[in-house]
Amino acid sequence: SWLEGLLLLLLKGPATTKMEEAPSHLVVTFLNVAPSYVPHTKVECHYNLPAGLKPSTRDWIGIFKVEASSVRDYHTFVWCAVPDGEPSAGGFLQCSVQFQASYLPKPGPQQYQFRYVDRRGEVRGQSSLFQFSEPRPMDELVTLEEASDDGGGSDMLLVVPKATLLETQLEESRQEQGALLRESRRLKDEARELQSRVAELEAALSSLRDDHTKLAAQYKELSASYEEVSKQRDTLSLQEADHLARIRELEGDIQAMGEKMLQRETELDRVKDTVKSLLREQEQIHNQLREENAEKEQYQVKLQASEEETRHLAWDLQEAKTLHGEKVSQTRVLQEDVNKLQQKLAAANRRTAQMESLCEQLRSTQDILAASQQKVALLGEELASVASIRDRTISDLHKSRLEAAETNIKLADMTLKWKEGKGQWWKEKTTLLQNMEVEKDKILKLSAEVLRLEKSLQEERAQRQALRMELAQERDSSLVQVSEGRRELRELRAALQVAQKEKEQLQAEKQELLVYMRRLEERLEKVADEKWNESLLVDDEEAAQEASGGLDSSLSDSEDECPEDMRLPAKLGSYALCDNRATAATPPCARGPTRAVVISQPAPIAGQIKQAAEESSSDSEAEDEKAVLMAAAQSGGEETSLLLPELGSGFYEVASSGLTGRQLSEPGTCGMGASPLDLPSPAFWKECPICHERFPAESDKETMEAHVDGHYFFSTHDPFTFE
Repeated sequence: SWLEGLLLLLLKGPATTKMEEAPSHLVVTFLNVAPSYVPHTKVECHYNLPAGLKPSTRDWIGIFKVEASSVRDYHTFVWCAVPDGEPSAGGFLQCSVQFQASYLPKPGPQQYQFRYVDRRGEVRGQSSLFQFSEPRPMDELVTLEEASDDGGGSDMLLVVPKATLLETQLEESRQEQGALLRESRRLKDEARELQSRVAELEAALSSLRDDHTKLAAQYKELSASYEEVSKQRDTLSLQEADHLARIRELEGDIQAMGEKMLQRETELDRVKDTVKSLLREQEQIHNQLREENAEKEQYQVKLQASEEETRHLAWDLQEAKTLHGEKVSQTRVLQEDVNKLQQKLAAANRRTAQMESLCEQLRSTQDILAASQQKVALLGEELASVASIRDRTISDLHKSRLEAAETNIKLADMTLKWKEGKGQWWKEKTTLLQNMEVEKDKILKLSAEVLRLEKSLQEERAQRQALRMELAQERDSSLVQVSEGRRELRELRAALQVAQKEKEQLQAEKQELLVYMRRLEERLEKVADEKWNESLLVDDEEAAQEASGGLDSSLSDSEDECPEDMRLPAKLGSYALCDNRATAATPPCARGPTRAVVISQPAPIAGQIKQAAEESSSDSEAEDEKAVLMAAAQSGGEETSLLLPELGSGFYEVASSGLTGRQLSEPGTCGMGASPLDLPSPAFWKECPICHERFPAESDKETMEAHVDGHYFFSTHDPFTFE
């Protein structure tokens, strides 16, 4: 990223490296810029992009010094990400970037500012001034109480800087604010999706309503057509009933005509028999005429008889002619009946499909008539007209039969088509009803879906309103917390300044005390040298007294030598170096027996300071204490009793002579303790007054001091400090 930034800046010309100072270009606004930042933590920069500025991935934000005059004079920079959200109510896009802690400037008084540089190298905005500074050593502290995890009921106390706690809380509030903003954007997107979905559903609902209107119109048309078909069906049913009644009437007429035809057939049979007999007789007559003609010449005598027979035959012929006339009249009557039947058949051909039987009957009648006509034709030429009439009647009957058949076929086709149309209509009606039910279900479902979506949209709006209120409350609370934290920070900084001033005063007092201790150490060293010389003289005198063997005189002399040791020891103070067990009830003389002296390190009375500077000061104080104690132990006298009233001369006696507590506590002949004669000479060995470790008599002062220093500086207790 650094290389890309350098390449980008190197590729730009010198004209783009100059700072743009025109106010019209300063359109990017930086938000929540703090006056100072901690250098070892990441820095988050918030800014607003105006609606007129088109962001790009080549835009960047840099940290510049105040006096920087070119965009190349940046300290560090971060590429800007293209925001994907929508602008706020003011037309601004809220964005943020983070500067890593490793690239931030070092702490110091230098002033910096954020600057927004676009892809053309022009500065589009700059922030207020800020600097990077380290937190002070005694920054504000906050004690946090946390329950222990072991379930024992004890709590843990954590001491952290309040600035860190406030930064953590501010970061958490920012994260929560970002999460709420993301949630708000997500809810807005969902609301837009729901609105688009509602619009689609409304469009689908309108199209479904149009389809429903069309289907309703079609249903009305089909209902009207169904009513018309029902009316036509009722009309056809009535016509069919009329036709059936008419057919029944025609059947009755045909049956009556059949009976009449049977009667006429019987009559025709009789006529046939008569005609046959006449034909036989005619043949006989012809034969006789032939015979007569043949025998005419032979039977001229019989001419008269033949003429008579001829006349008789003529009379018979006349009778036959009369009969033939009657038959012709009967045929005419039959023709009239046939005409009537034809008219009836023409009327019945449109109404019934059962005219075939009548046609067959008519055919049989026609056959009978044809036979009768043929039989009549045999009677003579007069029967030829009857035959022609019969032929015409047969042709008419055939035509009527064909017309009746066609009428029946048409009626059957119409009935079939009507049935098919009725079935198709029922199917279409069922389909339309099913489609209408499905459409009604769909409309109900869509209505329920629209209601549910409206309800969910209202809920989402309510949630958005609640989230906005919560966000506003969180923002207000965050601002209040930040302002409160800043106020507390200012108060703590003021308190810190007061504490630092007090610390400086204490340091000055401490320096004065150290100077006083050095002077006191020099004085004690002088006194110790004098006492050491006196102790050497006392040893020489004791050696002389041992030679004389005077115990009482030596005792009185020893009492005279150290009158200060006859005083009662003072009580232990609050800063004593040993407890009550180390102080004898009656102070012994310089040479007399004494109890064991035990020096224990007391508990610390000053607070433990963890800073490195204060540890060094504690070490120097411990060294001063060691020097004072060793000087006091070696000097004795009035200065020792004044400086360490708890120890008195016993500590000096033990430190100077090296006697153990075990030897000092053994009883002697005198009431004060062991006799000085029973004590071994100091030239044999020396013992540490703290751990009773023995050292050779030739051990120097520095060895003892180093050993005693080990007890003070390697103890588990905190070092003793003077106040």
